[in-house]
Amino acid sequence: MVRELKEDLQIARSIYGYRWYYVLPFHLTEGQILYRHYLYLRTAEYAYHRHNPLRKLYLLRLTRLQVKYGLSIPMDVVGKGFHIQHLGSVIINGQARIGEYCKVHPGVCIGANHDKAPIIGDHVYIGPGAKVFGDIQIADEVQIGANAVVTKSCQQRGAHLAGVPAQVV
Repeated sequence: MVRELKEDLQIARSIYGYRWYYVLPFHLTEGQILYRHYLYLRTAEYAYHRHNPLRKLYLLRLTRLQVKYGLSIPMDVVGKGFHIQHLGSVIINGQARIGEYCKVHPGVCIGANHDKAPIIGDHVYIGPGAKVFGDIQIADEVQIGANAVVTKSCQQRGAHLAGVPAQVV
């Protein structure tokens, strides 16, 4: 499990363009903030799974950063290589499941409808302002356009969704 955590953080370093100054206690760049969020999210998940005595401290650090920058991403929801493109509001329901190497932009909301949340595949791109709601499944490599509202499942691999309500284009 430690090896998986290290590999996942190495992927995050390459995604966010890790620099030497990311270890400083203050934030200089957007990439540094997003990398630190990913680091706190993964260490909190790891600590909770291992029943680490410091798990509440890790969760506190994660929560403070999420509140400060408008992020709401619960633990154990996103897969390895999850990438937030820019700072801004990103809201994900705790029941949703997001696959590996997904990329989201600000303004994205992934929510439940009648206590059933979406399951999103691997390598999915979700554009700025997109909304994904309900008991739906999104296939791998799907691209969801800006401001699209997805309320129905898309099982077509590599599809492009756009519009309100979203349709394959």
